[in-house]
Amino acid sequence: MKEKKSLKILKIVVLGLVISWVILFLIDYTRARNNKDLLFCIKEETKEYPDGTVYSCTSLGYKLYRYNRSSINTTLQFGPIFMKEKTK
Repeated sequence: MKEKKSLKILKIVVLGLVISWVILFLIDYTRARNNKDLLFCIKEETKEYPDGTVYSCTSLGYKLYRYNRSSINTTLQFGPIFMKEKTK
């Protein structure tokens, strides 16, 4: 009886964490698309290059790169945490 109750509580906690992460992701994705900073940023970094700068923000499972470089055509990159910065 106790095992069923503890398993049910575990399922509820895991489901709550997953739903919270999805909401967090959607908020940050919407903000990134509207060219705003992410609300939930664990690590921020700005790298300077001879032709401009690259701002990066790492969050829980995803990253944002904002490019201000003349050698890179794109201005924004939002994706999974293992995504790499564009170099050219």
